Amino acid sequence: MLSRMGHFYAEQLRVLWEWRGGRLALLKRLVITLVVATLSFAATAAILPRMTIDSWRDAVLAVIFMALFNAIVRPVVLALAAPISLILVGILVLVLQVVAFLVVAQFAPGVHVDAFGTALIGSFIYAIINTILTAILGIDSGGSYYGLLIQRLMVKRSTGHSDKPGLVIIQIDGLAHPILAARMRAGSVNTMAGMVRDGTHKLSRWEAILPSMTSGSQAGILHGNNDGIPAFRWYERDRKHLMASSNPADAMLIASRITNGEGLLSNNGASICNLLTGDATRAYLTTAAIKAEGGGIGDSNAFLSFFFSPTAYLRSFTLFLGEFIKELTQARRTRRAGIRPQMHRGMKYAGMRAASNVLLRDVNTSLIIDEMYRGTNVIYADFTDYDELAHHCGPERVESLQALDGVDSAIATLLKATGEAPRPYKFIVLSDHGQSLGETFLQRYGISLGEYVRELMGGRATIVQSKTKAEGSTFVNALLSEVTSAKGVGPSVARAALASKTDADGVVNLDDVEEEPPIPDATTIAVVGSGNLGLVWFTGHDHRLTVEELEELHPGLVASVAAHPGVGLLLVRSKEFGAVVFGPKGTRFLDQDKVEGEDPTKLFGPHTIMSLKREDAMVHAPDLLLLSQYDPELGEVAAFEELIGSHGGLGGPQTEPFILHPVEWTLDEEVPLGAPAIYRNIRRWLSSIGIELGPQGAKPAPTTTPTPVDVPPTAEPAGVA
Repeated sequence: MLSRMGHFYAEQLRVLWEWRGGRLALLKRLVITLVVATLSFAATAAILPRMTIDSWRDAVLAVIFMALFNAIVRPVVLALAAPISLILVGILVLVLQVVAFLVVAQFAPGVHVDAFGTALIGSFIYAIINTILTAILGIDSGGSYYGLLIQRLMVKRSTGHSDKPGLVIIQIDGLAHPILAARMRAGSVNTMAGMVRDGTHKLSRWEAILPSMTSGSQAGILHGNNDGIPAFRWYERDRKHLMASSNPADAMLIASRITNGEGLLSNNGASICNLLTGDATRAYLTTAAIKAEGGGIGDSNAFLSFFFSPTAYLRSFTLFLGEFIKELTQARRTRRAGIRPQMHRGMKYAGMRAASNVLLRDVNTSLIIDEMYRGTNVIYADFTDYDELAHHCGPERVESLQALDGVDSAIATLLKATGEAPRPYKFIVLSDHGQSLGETFLQRYGISLGEYVRELMGGRATIVQSKTKAEGSTFVNALLSEVTSAKGVGPSVARAALASKTDADGVVNLDDVEEEPPIPDATTIAVVGSGNLGLVWFTGHDHRLTVEELEELHPGLVASVAAHPGVGLLLVRSKEFGAVVFGPKGTRFLDQDKVEGEDPTKLFGPHTIMSLKREDAMVHAPDLLLLSQYDPELGEVAAFEELIGSHGGLGGPQTEPFILHPVEWTLDEEVPLGAPAIYRNIRRWLSSIGIELGPQGAKPAPTTTPTPVDVPPTAEPAGVA
């Protein structure tokens, strides 16, 4: 044991000595770190009356003693505790931090800390001040933690290098091409802007088709197939089940239906914070893999290394608290200014925002670095920070753009980390869709889509209406689910604490559980909003109803819904004419390519007809499919769910995602149409660097995937002549 630890520390010193610029850079970094730490320690003593320092020399000595303690003793204690329990590690982190203040610091003759409580509070104050100073001075923006992680991974995995490049794909959820281009022109997102201006990467646009949302786009990008996914949530008559892409069991079923074993991550690939796996060899915080046995963050060196940094967890706590307070302040400012559109942003959302923008971002970055130092072929990670803010604040509001800058900083950290990776890595940054702003349907008209349909049915219908939930909470739930599913005493304690929010399969859900439809009868309807894409099923029937059947059951209902000022178009199936699209001033017969009056599809762009035909052909297509009103001048829509920044339908920048790719890799179309086109291009690029997908690659991790429903991805809907 002692010889192994001795070798470990020898390797640590060697790496530290050789890392980034040699002796001069190392000396400069040590001096700056010492000065900042000393100022932080002195400021802490000035704040706490029961902590005193006699001189600056004593403060410097105390900081040096604590640094030695954290560098020598702390790693040994935590390394011994790590295999036993994650919670034990967390407890020891706090204990060791207090010991550093209460005992070690007082080896300096002029330092006095007279109580346990003072030491505990002092450790947090010290971390907060140190975090603020490093941010103000721009020393490393969190690089101290990532730097320590890199050093540890180099020591652990310095077993050889390869000249064969790997690929890191960063997904910035919900970011539209025009917004990213505008931020580059505005002097923001300087990492990505530098990639373009330095000539290493090209910024291109691609077009998302219906449904323009994450599960559909990720299915296309990661698996090359997104057939049979009509929205983020949808009703399946044959199973009497309301599907939700954020539900782990449903996500696994979606994956089983679309995969052919040749996903982008099938050859020694890693999926991080995604809905679908891409047939990954390893998956972390991935909804479709949460129920799989083994794997997850519990097996990641990066996650445990978080606790080895003397200030990492306190830094994250400080930033979490700062983000929480910032959200409350910004929400209050928005209300006072009367900005429109806006939506309620309470304490729960503030906590979810802080978790997404701080904890998930740090965990994502750490896991990517860990996989790079593992030598993984392809890494695909989704950063949900921007999307979470844009849903609640708006895609171009200051809160959302600040989150985007945070993701850009994380990309800078990853680019820096490649310098010590065992192989070179190429980078692709892309989005799965954009977002469009607008007051919601409910905000504009005081009634939800489901309530309006019920009124037209005489007020007797039972509505099953999906709960609005942004994607950031999905991955916070995934993080907690993977922590509680690990082995050991600590996860057992976590399971007990979260028991009321955990289902029978061990999946944590901090949100309201999706409501399942009651036993279907003639008056039951399922209503789903996926941005400004609205879907309605009359669930008491075993087939998709035609417009003729609906007119017989509910006279005037279809015409009234289509005529509502908040509806841009309505798609329904006709026994006589096939797929028919009704609009405010005209009708389009899709199967007959005929228009009466004004064409309602024209407003939404040249690919609207193709998108509607595709939705119409899906097995689980709704009885009524709607697109909301759309203002092309402002690019605003009226979402059928309570999010002022939305996606899922058509209209505005929600269908204009981007792909930032190496200049030597060219797209096979000027503007690729649909997510499967992105899979096609990336697969071709991977082949050019010697990474082939499918059975010849590493086998995907085993999963407990449920048996898929035996239906084709597209077929003629039931009940249509």
